[in-house]
Formats: sequence, structure tokens, C-alpha cells
Amino acid sequence: MSADHLLQETIGAVVDGELSRKDEVAVQAHLNECHACALKVIAAGHLKSATSRAARSFAPSQEALARLTAMAQQTPPKRATVVPIRTVKWTAAAAMFVLAIAFGGRMLRQSETLSAEILDEHLATLSDAASPEVLSSDRHTVKPWFQGKLPFSFNIPEQSALPADTALIGADLTYVNGKPTALLLFTIHKHHASVFVSQQQVSEFVHMSGRSGFHFSLGRGGGLELLGVSDVNSAELDALVANLTAAQ
Repeated sequence: MSADHLLQETIGAVVDGELSRKDEVAVQAHLNECHACALKVIAAGHLKSATSRAARSFAPSQEALARLTAMAQQTPPKRATVVPIRTVKWTAAAAMFVLAIAFGGRMLRQSETLSAEILDEHLATLSDAASPEVLSSDRHTVKPWFQGKLPFSFNIPEQSALPADTALIGADLTYVNGKPTALLLFTIHKHHASVFVSQQQVSEFVHMSGRSGFHFSLGRGGGLELLGVSDVNSAELDALVANLTAAQ
């Protein structure tokens, strides 16, 4: 670990679970204070998970591997030959596999970017310097503020209908994946929670498994998608998102 940030090899050790108990405690203390390193660890974990899923989803047979190996080792013919149709098929399969890996890589990068973007938006609300456009617990103040700023409308339940010890504290207009999105700010006990309300299917490009103590929760209703993020326990975050979804 450098003076300011985790080294890349340390991030890899965190994701692979290779740290000693002593180092794990020190690194976790650093992650609790360092936003940049926390995002790097989250991204590295997402990359490892996606790579593992991709490997499990493609399992070529031994015959296919033997054919591809033989093709790679062949000396280029000196004269034109007729290529057997089965060779063409295996060549096409190999090309399709390469294209799938390339496409999967692009999707993975987009997924990592959006996951980091959403978590970064939430973490920004925790800053002492953060100042959302609307600071109010009154839904009749918060909801009208979005009129003319969003291409859709949404509902916010009354305070009495929210889960126990949960309160609306404000809202802001943000952009996720380049699209206008409502950002609703809540407290659950002493924890802060952000709920992103939009018409786009952002969750399709976001890893829903939380990392570094943060959780994601998804709800869909009324043609809207509600994506919550918080360090509160996942059950309470789910309850808040479910409550908001039911109101749509």
C-alpha cells in the first residue's frame, strides 16, 4: 500500500482473498476512508466475476479443441485446396467465439462504468460539501420540483407509509448513462440511501451484487425502474425500494 492509495497488486489480493488477517484489517480501514480505492476494488471484483461467468458459459468439447489446435498448427498450403465444409464450420465457430469475447468485453466495461457511476453518485451525496437541489422531507415539495426536468413523473409515498425509521431528506436531478434521472435521498436509521428513478433499464448494465459494504436493490413499476444503493443492510434497502415501487 502506497502512502495514499492501494497498489494494483494489493487490489488483486483483496479480490482474490489472498491477504493475511493483519493486512486485511489495514486494507479495510483504508477502503473505509478512500473512495477512489473502494471503486477500484469494486471494479476489479466485477471483472473477476464476469470473467468467471464467461468461462463457465462456454465449454468447448475435446473434439472442438483438438480441431482448433490442429488448424492453428497447420502449415499454409502451397496451392489452392478445397476446404472441407466442417473446417469452415469450426473456423466460423472460432470467429464467433472471438467476437463474443470482444462484445462481452465491451459490455463488461460498460457495466463496470455504470456500476462505478451510480456508486460514485451515492458517495457524492455523503460528502459534507454535498448540496442537493431540494432539501425537504415533504413529498409535495420534492415531486413538483421535477416537473419539466424529467420526461416522466413518479410518486413518493407519504412519510407514514415508508418503512420504519426511514425518511425522505431531499432530491436532485442527475444523469445516468446520459439520461435524466431523479435521485431521491433517504435516511434509514443513521444510514444514507440513494434511489435512482428512471425510464431506462440501467440495471441490465449494473452488477447488482454489492461490494465494500454497499448494496444495490432493484424495483420496477409504472414503466419506471428504481435502483437503490446504500450501506444499510440489504433487507432494509429492499424494503424501501419495494415501498417506492408499489407507489408507482
